[in-house]
Parts: sequence; structure tokens; C-alpha cells
Amino acid sequence: MKRYMLRAAKIMCVLLILAVCIGVLQEFVLCHADHNRERVKGFYQEPKNSLDVVYIGASDVYSDIAPGYAYKRDGITGYLFATQADSILNYKSQLDNVLSRQKDALIVVELNGAVYGDKEEVTKEANLRNYSDNAPLNFNKIQWVAENIKENHAEYLFPIMKYHGIWNDTVEEVKDKKDPDKVEYKTTNEFESEAVYRQTIINDKQRGYNYLKGILNWPVVFRSPQKSMNSRLAANANSKKPLTEIEEKALRDLLQYCKDKELKNVVFARFPHIVTEKTYERFERSNTVGDIVAEYGFDYLNFERDIALTGLSETEDFYNLDHLNVYGQQKFTAYVTDYLKEHYGLAPRTLDSKLKAEWDACADYYDAYVRYNKALMNSNINLELSENYQLIEKLKGYLPDKV
Repeated sequence: MKRYMLRAAKIMCVLLILAVCIGVLQEFVLCHADHNRERVKGFYQEPKNSLDVVYIGASDVYSDIAPGYAYKRDGITGYLFATQADSILNYKSQLDNVLSRQKDALIVVELNGAVYGDKEEVTKEANLRNYSDNAPLNFNKIQWVAENIKENHAEYLFPIMKYHGIWNDTVEEVKDKKDPDKVEYKTTNEFESEAVYRQTIINDKQRGYNYLKGILNWPVVFRSPQKSMNSRLAANANSKKPLTEIEEKALRDLLQYCKDKELKNVVFARFPHIVTEKTYERFERSNTVGDIVAEYGFDYLNFERDIALTGLSETEDFYNLDHLNVYGQQKFTAYVTDYLKEHYGLAPRTLDSKLKAEWDACADYYDAYVRYNKALMNSNINLELSENYQLIEKLKGYLPDKV
């Protein structure tokens, strides 16, 4: 009997070691590491019930809002729980995960993911995985997979099954056009980028938080070559286009979820864009979204409809048609924060000395981020600025005590 117990214990130890090894590999090595992973993983490092506001959505969120600036200006702590090209199919799961950790926060849900008007964009694997690959394995994720994924369920629950062959991504074959049998190999830029983000996530975990709370920006002052229609939007508030069937169903599921839970701390929004003839139908769909949100008794803050009210300039404050540059980011963060303070009682909470020191550091790094952004603009250097350890090292030279 004792011998069998000893054998069982050994087997359990081996299984435990195997599970730990697989967990570490899936978390840090055999994964798709990018700014989405860094942003989502960073959210789970925020202490429970420590945030005043959380923003959910797509790139409109992480380009337009600066939590470090909101903290410096108003003492408001916030986070950007957003992923690139976020699909409306992700939103209910994202909201549930946010509520599990920040149930007292005001939650602002930017509904860009409901107005694509394209079923393929809504169901695109990359748009789903930008969130799901990085979300924790819990009942919420199991339910999300059951509701939204038709095949390869296990790959979504355990992303290591999808990325176990990522070692092969370190090199790519380059064949000589004149001699097909001649093959050269070179390291791919994608792998180099993923290595940077793996190191970033490890650094964040050691520090216990990330500095920029998920922002991503480009040092560009954009002048649209296409004619803007923004001056006409306020007068066209009743102009509407239907959503796709899958978008409307997912939106209504999200709203019913909020209604069933009797959530009082959730508000829905549409962030500013430069609307052109090509994107006007998206504006019309956002008006339809507002009507649907109202059906369920929730507020819909359409900041796109009249961006002049936000103080934004179409010629100075965007880095492309859909996203704000650092100038617009600061203006819009200030405007939204003031609006939420006035209409939804958003107010800073008292922080202990440890959290205050962390947020003071975040504010300093955001100041450095702005300085670096402007320096690149002045030098006409155009590159993506999302938080990674290389950028943080660069920002150290732009911190307030360094300039």
C-alpha cells in the first residue's frame, strides 16, 4: 500500500512539474507576444478595486486616452483594457473580466467593435485572438469559446497548442529566383518584435505594473487628403444604417447582460474620428448603435458626432483618420475625464503610499512619452510608440528630472 502511495505521489509531482513548465512556456515563450498581450497582461497586475475608471474597446481606446495624464491632472486612476481591432464578440467577456477585478470602477465601453459593417471583420481570427489568447483561463473564457468559436476550441482555451511551433518563426526561407534550389535564411522582424514584448511582459511582472497603462501612438500630425464630413455630422444624427446580423446580436447580448446584472457603473461611447465619404456609413451605424443602447436603458456618449465640443482639431490632433496623436490624446483625455466627473461622479480614490508612488511614476513616464513623441515629430521620425522595454529605456532620458 505504501509503495502504491509513493508511486502515486511521484506521478503527481511529475504532472505538477509538467503543468508548471507548460504554464511558463505558454505565458512567456510559446505565445504571440505583442502590444495586445502586454496591455491585457498588465491589467491583471493592477490591484483589485484600485482603479477609478476602465476603458474597454479597440485601438480608438488605447490611442485616445492617457491614464497617466488623467492621474497627473485629476488624480484619476484608469486602465485601457483594449485590443487591436477588437470584435464586439469579445466585449461581454472583457466586461465580465473587468468586473471580476474592478467592480467599483466606472467602465466606459467604446463600441467601435459593433460598427465594422463586415461579418468577416467581426469573426476574423486575429481580432478574436488579440483578446482571447491573453485572457486568463476561467469559466468566462470557456463560455466565450463555447459561444463564439466553431472549431479548434482547445486552441483558444490553451493557446500553446496554436503557438507550439513558434520556434520556426525565428527564421524564414528566402529562395533565389534564378536558382530555386538555392535557399537563404534570415531572422524575421516579427520574431524580433515578439522577443521585445516577451522581455517587456517579464519586466512588467517583476516591477508589478506597467508604466503607460496600454497607450499606443504615432508621432504624426495628420492632414487628411480626403474631405472631412465632420462639420455635417451633428445635423445628421438621425441618419442611420443597420448593423450586420452578427454585430446586432452580439451588441444586444452585451446590453442584456448588463441589464440582467443591473449594472449602474457602465456607460457606452463612440470616440472621435475624421469621418469621410468612405467612412460615413460607419457613422450611420454608430447612430443605430445609440438607439439600441437606449432601448436597454443605458447611456451612449457619441463624442464623434460633434468633435468641436471636445476641443479637438481635425488638422492638429490626429495621427490618421481614426486615431488621435499625443496632442489630441491629452485634449480628449481631459475632456472625457471632466465629462465623467460631472455626469457620472467619477472621483479619485485615496491611494496608499505604495500605489501613489507607482502612479506618480506612471505620470512621470507619460510626461516623458509626450516629450519623446514631440521630439520625433520635430525630427520627422515616424514609428509606432507602444510600451515595451526598449521604449521605457528611451523614455528614461526624457523624465522630468532629466530635462
